[in-house]
Amino acid sequence: MRALWNKAAPWFAALAIGWSASAGAAEMIITSEIPLATNPSPYIEQFIAEVGKRTDGAIQGKYFPASQLYNDRDGLAALGTGAVHMVWPVSSRLEQFDARVGLASLPFALTTDEMTNACFADGFTRMISGYLEPRGIQVLGFLRTADLIFLMKDRDIQRVADLKGQKVRVIGGQIMLDAMRSVQASPISMSASEMSAALSQGAIDGAMTSPAGWVDVLGNTARYATLAPGMGLATSAVTVDKQWLDALPEAQRKAIHDVLAEIIARQWQETVAKDRQLIEQMVAQGGHYRVMAPEEVEKLKARFVAAGEGFRNKYADAIAQLEKVRKECIHDGK
Repeated sequence: MRALWNKAAPWFAALAIGWSASAGAAEMIITSEIPLATNPSPYIEQFIAEVGKRTDGAIQGKYFPASQLYNDRDGLAALGTGAVHMVWPVSSRLEQFDARVGLASLPFALTTDEMTNACFADGFTRMISGYLEPRGIQVLGFLRTADLIFLMKDRDIQRVADLKGQKVRVIGGQIMLDAMRSVQASPISMSASEMSAALSQGAIDGAMTSPAGWVDVLGNTARYATLAPGMGLATSAVTVDKQWLDALPEAQRKAIHDVLAEIIARQWQETVAKDRQLIEQMVAQGGHYRVMAPEEVEKLKARFVAAGEGFRNKYADAIAQLEKVRKECIHDGK
């Protein structure tokens, strides 16, 4: 039945678009594998409501969370077909289209201070979007997903050595897979919706994910949480079918850009505070949370940065481009 729905869903979505167009409104279909209560889903709902308001109903948004229509990988592949107009995936999902997008997933590479600097965020967005636009995908901005933490069922990760031999679900595509192998862990890539069952059944020992993933997905099955500051700033890329966006009237395009810019600015601040609340909630329920000692963080950073040298060497031009944005926007004080 699931397979039948996956085949039929794009047809139904396209049919709905036709009905909407005939009524004088453009339909904006957004899909995600993230549950409705989990970041960035609430912001997607806010985005849809505000765009509808500012366009006087000329754009009617519909949101399909928790892989109801597509998971993020398939949703991205469906951009350009008319079945999906926007996807807000973790940035690593975009590596399937251009490996240079891995810049967004390099461990110890991006900081919150940089991504909340308007000049840097705009330059970084235009850079990443430029890699994808030949594939018909435009990136409109980046939201904060989380500072990633290790969530483990039975092991308290205090030292880098504690990761040895552990089966850990990771975010970050090939780059993070290589990084975890550098500490002798066994990294496993899977969607957020699969984590809970995999942890309960022993298919994984833990996961690299967000505080929201602890509360909304893994719950008390994951007893131990560890933050290694700076290790992984996970972001969600707001991606759109470029041809669909370009075909909208200028006023509607402006509404989309303006609403998104307002949400992104607010979202980075709100999610930092929200993550603190979620961690406190799980600790109150008996969970254990720690911040890795600075000397162990330095060991982890050395391993992870070394694991990324192959990427840095292969895509030296992209690294140089990033450093140029950093120099112009951060080091020159803009």
